[in-house]
Parts: sequence; C-alpha cells; structure tokens
Amino acid sequence: MLFKGCRNRKSLTALISLLSLVTALAPFSGLSASVTLGWDPSTDADVVGYKVYYGAAAGSYTNSIQVGNVTTATVSNMVGGVTYYFAASTLNSIGLESVMSAETSYLMPVPVNLPPTLNALGNLTLNEGASAQIVNLSGISSGATNESQTLTVTASSSNTGLIPNPTVSYTSPNSAGTITFTPLPFAFGSATITVTVNDGGASNNIITRTFTVAVNSVNQSPTLNTLANISVNESAPLQTVNLAGIGSGAANESQTLTVTASSSNIGLIPNPTVNYTSPNATGSISFTPVPLASGSATITVSVNDGGASNNIVTRTFTVTVNSINQAPTLNTLANLSINEGSGLQTVSLTGIGTGAANETQTLIVTASSSNTGLIPNPTVSYTSPSSTGSISFTPVSNAGGTATITVTVNDGSATSNTVTRTFTTTVNRLPTITTIANQT
Repeated sequence: MLFKGCRNRKSLTALISLLSLVTALAPFSGLSASVTLGWDPSTDADVVGYKVYYGAAAGSYTNSIQVGNVTTATVSNMVGGVTYYFAASTLNSIGLESVMSAETSYLMPVPVNLPPTLNALGNLTLNEGASAQIVNLSGISSGATNESQTLTVTASSSNTGLIPNPTVSYTSPNSAGTITFTPLPFAFGSATITVTVNDGGASNNIITRTFTVAVNSVNQSPTLNTLANISVNESAPLQTVNLAGIGSGAANESQTLTVTASSSNIGLIPNPTVNYTSPNATGSISFTPVPLASGSATITVSVNDGGASNNIVTRTFTVTVNSINQAPTLNTLANLSINEGSGLQTVSLTGIGTGAANETQTLIVTASSSNTGLIPNPTVSYTSPSSTGSISFTPVSNAGGTATITVTVNDGSATSNTVTRTFTTTVNRLPTITTIANQT
C-alpha cells in the first residue's frame, strides 16, 4: 500500500492481509453491542499505528477510530440487525496514512436478553396448624452484569385451600428477598409454590422455581371452655358445674369424646360425677362437699378424643369451702304432766354437743320457764363438754296449769351458736271437797 500524500516515496508492503470480525465477549444488552476487529500486522517498519473506518453502507464510512501499533480494535455502540462495513489503513511516524485495505462486512446479531436468575428452593414439610413460614430467596439477578432491568418477583400456590398465595418481600435489584405464607388451620395435604422472577424483557424474561410444601395431618386437641372458681360454705348441698365448648378441635374430626373429672382433695370434695354424652358441646359435673369439712380442692376436668397425640385438653378450677360454725346439739325433750303439790322434778338432757367433731367450744346450757308463777326457771346441772346434763324445778304450791320450759345450748360463736328445745309441763290440780255441815 502507498501512503496518501507521498506518492513518490517507495511503496510499503500491504499491511492488512486479513481483517476478521469477532463478536463482543460480553453479552448483548439493549439495542447496542460491540465487535472486535483483528488483522495481520504490517511488515513495514515505518508503521506506527492503524486507523479503522466503518459505516452502515458499503464504501461509505461515517466513523473511524485510530489505534496504536496493535492488531485488534473494538468498535462499540453497534446496532443489532444492521450490516456494518469495515476497512483499515496504516499510519507512519509522521502521520502519513496508507490507502485503505479491502472492505469487509459484518451483520450485527440482534441482541438477546439473558434470563434473570433465582437459586433453587428446597421442599418443606410442616405439621397441620403450623405458624407463618418464611422462605428465603437468593441468587436473584438480571442474568448479566450489563443488564439493569427492574426485576419483579411473584409467588403463587397450586392449592390455595391449603397454602394461600404467598406474600413477597423484594426490592429490585437486591439479590435476596423472602416469601411468607401460613397454612390454613386444620388443613393438610400438599401444594406446589411457584416463585417467578421477571426482568420485563420481550423474551427470555422469566425464571421460575418451584418447591413443594407438605402439611402433615395431626390430631387437633379437643376443646373445653375455662371453668370459674367457686366458693361454698361448709356442709353445702349438691353443687352442679356446667361444662361448655366441648369439641373434637376441628370440624373434620369426629372422634368419640370422653369427659372425666377428679378432685385433689377427696376428703373435702369427692371426685365429681360427670354427666356427658359425645359429641354434645355441653355437659356437667356434680359433687357434694364432705359434711363439716372446710378448705380447698382443685377440680380437674379433662376431655379426651382418643387420638395418639394432642388428644387431651384439661381445665381446672378451685372449690373453696368456707369454715362455718355448726349449731350445737341437744336431743328433744318430752312433755311432762305432774300433779299439784309434786315435789322436785329432774329432767335429763342428752345429745349435748358442739355440732361438729372439729369444734371444741365451751358449751353453756340455760333453761327458762314461760310461767314462773307455776314453774320457776329451772336449775341447770351441766359441765362442758359433757354430752349429758339435767335441769330441775319444783312447781309452786297450790298452783296448777301449764308452763313451757325452754332449754338452750350455746357454743359462744357469732353465728349458728344456739340450739333450743322446749317441752310443756302440765301441773294438774287435785280435787277438793267442800265441808258438809252436820245434819239432824
């Protein structure tokens, strides 16, 4: 080749014997790409560099780049789908340029979008009734360092009756995110979760990963509403406690339910009697506190559905039996009938007591007459805590009629402290004879 503007100087060896084209090493991005051109080096020692011409029409070069004494050059910002035409020349040390080489052409490939990326996801196994699950996502990207699309992550479930469509937490262009879901209560089976990353490109824009969630069927615990504590007085009568909210724990479980009840202190509250028929939602327990006992007992009520696990629900409540004073005791007294002028009368008292074996009060016995003009208030003979005693009285002379005698035992407590017995004493008048005058 000859240098331009130096026609009388000796010609130089042709510097470009081969002009080859190589596509850019990096993937295409958007609508532009690069090509790398290579050539055989010039054998002329005066050559210090090369100039590459190119354009979109044969023989018409609208652009050029000057490179050093190298054998390759990269041309950037090429448009995919366009044929480009290339030629090159050599440069010497004083800036003279040779004539151009033969022309070569290259059709730029249409850029291809690389698909986004997402790492594989492992399968999950859960038990029925599991709480919220968080699955980490990693390896999210556009697929190429020179692609900067906005990425969108979505997730769906193949069985929304078991696993609702997950909630996605992701912000582009982060490489990580999460999805969250909660299995529906009392449901079991399997669902395929599909996670998709979309880079918005016209093609190769989606990557999809799937994993399976298996939810194992487990027995749901039966149900029983809570029970309130109760307080009763000592020697209270039969108590009935209603039970409500009894169930198998799930609409799809139909086991036969058994209800039991026990007492922590059978010396106070015997084990309750249960009244229940499965599958009713209600029932009752009943118990009678042991007479004359006080304190507290914990009543435990259990519902058992017969399952191998999670088969029992237990509710407890406390029964407090308040200590109260028991009335003292005294046996009944029989009525008495005597004649006028009868002497001292003694009436025996029996069955005197505090009213309970655990009560040791000092007992006082008193007696009174409703008619002291006939029967003076009786004299009491009694020493606590004896179970017997007596009262005595002497009817008024020359008097007849009736009087009610009241005998009281008092244990000195603030309440329920007395017992009273009464009997009637009848004093019969003797017949009288009127004096009869002598008769002649």
